[in-house]
Amino acid sequence: MASGYEKINKIKSKLRYPMTVTMLAKAMDCGPRTIFRHLDALQQENCGLHKYKKDGETFYVIQTAEKLDFNQKIVKQLEKLKKTMDDTTPVDLKNRKLIDSVITSMQTTDPDNFKAEAITLDPNYIMDYGPFCDHKAQDAMVSRLLKAIRDGFKIRISYKSTNEGTEKKTVEVSPVKLIMRIDTLYLIAADDTFPETHVFKNYLVENIVNLTQTNISAIPLREPFNADEHYKYAFGKYVSAEDPQTVSLLIKSNWLKTQFLKSRFSPNAEINEDNGDMVVNLKLRLTPDFKTWLFGVLQDVKILKPESLKTEMIDKLKATLKEMKA
Repeated sequence: MASGYEKINKIKSKLRYPMTVTMLAKAMDCGPRTIFRHLDALQQENCGLHKYKKDGETFYVIQTAEKLDFNQKIVKQLEKLKKTMDDTTPVDLKNRKLIDSVITSMQTTDPDNFKAEAITLDPNYIMDYGPFCDHKAQDAMVSRLLKAIRDGFKIRISYKSTNEGTEKKTVEVSPVKLIMRIDTLYLIAADDTFPETHVFKNYLVENIVNLTQTNISAIPLREPFNADEHYKYAFGKYVSAEDPQTVSLLIKSNWLKTQFLKSRFSPNAEINEDNGDMVVNLKLRLTPDFKTWLFGVLQDVKILKPESLKTEMIDKLKATLKEMKA
C-alpha cells in the first residue's frame, strides 16, 4: 500500500496539468474527500498550487512560475527537423535526444522537468545482441516512455505491426512497464478494455512510430503489474490466450541439462534426475517460438509427452528432409 508521502507525490505529478477534484479522484482511485485533504496538504507546502474556474468547474494546477509565451513556430520547426533523422544511427539518436530536451525545456515551467534523462546513449557502451536480433536502440523513445509511466498519464502512439502489409494505426493506452524479453524491448500497456478483461497489451517499442503524452490520467491498477504472471506459460516472446499444456522431455546432452538447471520458467520447471537421466516437465503454451527452439535441439532430447507434439516434430523433420533432397 502506498504511503501518504507517495500519494502526495503522485498528485503533484498529476497536477502538472490542470485537473478537477473528480479527475484526481478517478486517477488516484479514491473519493473526493481524500483529494480535498491532499489539496489542503499541498496548500500548506506552498508548492505553487493554483486553482481557477473554467466552464463552471474548478481546476487545480501546480504552477511554480508564470507561464511564458514561447515561440511555437520554433518548436514546430524542431519537430520537423527531428523527423528527418534516422533512429538507427548513434549520431542521429543523440541529436534527436538533444532536440527533445530543447522542446521540453521550451514548453515547461516546472523545475522538476529540468533533470537528466533516465536513459543515456554512451558511445563506450555497445549493445551487441548478435545476428537475427530484432532489437534496435531507441534512446529518445525509451526516455519518453519512461517519463509517461512515471507521470501516470495516457499516451497516444502510432504503431505499425511487424506483419507485412499492416497499416499504421493510432491507439491511446496507459503505459505500465518497459520489458526487455528475449533481446526485444516491449511496452506493456493497458487499453480501454483492461477494466473488463484485465489483459495487458504488448507493443514492440521499435514499431512505435510516434508518441504523444496526453493530459488524461492512466487507468488505475488495483494490483501492481506482475511480470511473472504476464508471461505465465510463455516460453519466449509470445503471450497468448491458448490453454497451456504439460510438456515432458528427456534431456540427453550435458550442455542442455546445464541450460535447464540455470533457466527460469513461470511456473517453475519440474526437474527430475535419476542415474544420470534428466526429465524436465514444463507447463507452457505451445507457441511458434517454443516449437522452433525444440526443433533445433531434437537430437539432444526425447519428447515423452504430449504425443501430438512428438508427431508434429516428426512430420516437420520429414518435410525438411524432403525439401533438402528436392
